[in-house]
Amino acid sequence: MFLERTPLHLVNKYHSLESSPTSYAVQLVSAGIYMEDAYRYENNLMDEAFTELKTRHFLSVELRDRLFKTFGERFTNGLELASSLRVRRYEFKPSGRVVWVVEGRTNEYQVIPDLPFCYCDDYYFRVMDRKRGLCYHIIAQRIAEALHQFKILHKKDSQYSTITDGWRAKEAQ
Repeated sequence: MFLERTPLHLVNKYHSLESSPTSYAVQLVSAGIYMEDAYRYENNLMDEAFTELKTRHFLSVELRDRLFKTFGERFTNGLELASSLRVRRYEFKPSGRVVWVVEGRTNEYQVIPDLPFCYCDDYYFRVMDRKRGLCYHIIAQRIAEALHQFKILHKKDSQYSTITDGWRAKEAQ
């Protein structure tokens, strides 16, 4: 659990942190909280939001404030993408495979929420380096799924490669 290895005086520092352009996870680390815990905190907080949105269809003021404080613009951007139906769920038949795609500002990205994983640069450069826990595409997908606010596209299994080709690593020529 988050903060399990953190001394009590640092827990109080955590509660006083403000949202800023600096990654919240980086602020936690500067406050003496382990990066691994900050990363886990972001993921656990999004899981909590997902559960609350799925069951209540809205966020409590307290949880919403924690989300804004933790994610800043990433949460705002994720909300905007989810509310503008820029999240798609491809359902392939007969296999039942599912592929999630989020239309970002400059491109569309496959998101694998169970990992969580995204093919965007923010994920590659910041999340994989554990500077952040989630990119805003994953946040958008989780919000959209919880509220059932996404486009569903039914495809045949034979179309799977066509849909996913854009995210596969390209071979050197």
